[in-house]
Amino acid sequence: MRSIATLSRLAYRRSMFVLSRRSAHGHEVMNPGPPVTLDYMPIPYRPYKAVYNELQTKFNKYLAISAALLVVSLTLAISENVFAVEALRPPLSYRIRNK
Repeated sequence: MRSIATLSRLAYRRSMFVLSRRSAHGHEVMNPGPPVTLDYMPIPYRPYKAVYNELQTKFNKYLAISAALLVVSLTLAISENVFAVEALRPPLSYRIRNK
């Protein structure tokens, strides 16, 4: 008798979970506002070539700085033997190892 009561209690808990999950479909979506039209598009006020050149010089600086930092970090990593270059090389001759 106890097992039936326990099973019915567990079934009731399970049904409440399923019901609460199924009733989650009725939520309302927030209104994002009026639809976007061409009136909201920005109007360019500077020549394209001038803006392009400014942005290109900025991005070229970023590229040069990042390439320099990459070279510096790889140089430091190789000098500190982070990549275990000696372990990856083929073994040296016996004479060179035992000088």
